Amino acid sequence: MANPKKSFTSNQLDIFQRLAEETALEAANAADLDIGPELQGALNYAIRTAKKAGLSRERIVERMNMCLPDLEKPITLRQLNAWTAQSKEFSEFPARWLPAFCWACHCTLTIQVLAQAVNHELVDRREKMTLELGQTLVENARLTRQANELKKQLSGE
Repeated sequence: MANPKKSFTSNQLDIFQRLAEETALEAANAADLDIGPELQGALNYAIRTAKKAGLSRERIVERMNMCLPDLEKPITLRQLNAWTAQSKEFSEFPARWLPAFCWACHCTLTIQVLAQAVNHELVDRREKMTLELGQTLVENARLTRQANELKKQLSGE
């Protein structure tokens, strides 16, 4: 059986070229999302803030373990110290435990660092309710205008 030569049409080559150009453009526009130093700073800030509120590192670890009851091995003080030490190059805080850390320290700065890295802002419950109230008031005013317009039209007939 003869081996047919594969040939590409100029249309196919244009597609491959366009894909290569798009990939190069994406790479050139990619943001630097290595937030290691910012995250470590936020972790240490949260711990310092918690300490001022009377929570020791040991108590933070206890509180984190309260929130993570299904862990095979509980989090230890040694782990927390390794995650927050600048000298520990390969000890990174596991993202899946950030909510427990935030709760334990009463500080959401670490999660704010993550959100800001991808151009998002966090809002607390009160800010969200304020936004919803504003939207409700705007919608209420729109419906009032619509009702008044309909009343006007009905009275004219």
